[in-house]
Amino acid sequence: LRSIDTEQEYIQQSNQILLANILPEDGVEDMTCLNYLHEPALLDNIRLRFERDHVYTYTGRICIAVNPFNWQVSKPLYEESVLNLYPGCEMKDAPPHVYAVAEDAYRKISAANGLNQSILVSGESGAGKTESVKIMMQYLATVSKSGDQNKVAEQVLASNPLLEAFGNARTLRNNNSSRFGKFIEMQFNSSFKMS
Repeated sequence: LRSIDTEQEYIQQSNQILLANILPEDGVEDMTCLNYLHEPALLDNIRLRFERDHVYTYTGRICIAVNPFNWQVSKPLYEESVLNLYPGCEMKDAPPHVYAVAEDAYRKISAANGLNQSILVSGESGAGKTESVKIMMQYLATVSKSGDQNKVAEQVLASNPLLEAFGNARTLRNNNSSRFGKFIEMQFNSSFKMS
């Protein structure tokens, strides 16, 4: 084998060789489109996208978020112009984002059969789980309200600091790390507004 980067040659057993994907400049938005699916290939794509400030990547219907720990990178992701791309949009039709996950759930709730939906947010301490949930709650509050202020949505969003006050602790990676799982149930009325 010869390294593309360093031109250095290696000897490796054939059963330990993993084929590499040829990635576009910005990586692949949905990793199910990669020709070769193995851990190094997935991590390589996520790394490449992260280096180009694309913090969200799909693996099918799963949205992987990499916390940039940098507000200069994060702030443009949550501007109103970005939020406005997602209402009524399929996940595959817009760039990967937690807005798309929230929109997918909202669309299924407001469909003719109105099925209940769940969104699972998982990750290590300091990975941005709480922020991701707040972002999705804000999205749902925005798309489900009419022209007037939606007081219920404001109350749901305002409850998060109270939830964080119970059981949080300081860790090496996070000053406000949760010590428990959270379950947040949001209900919508027959007009599909938060109730």
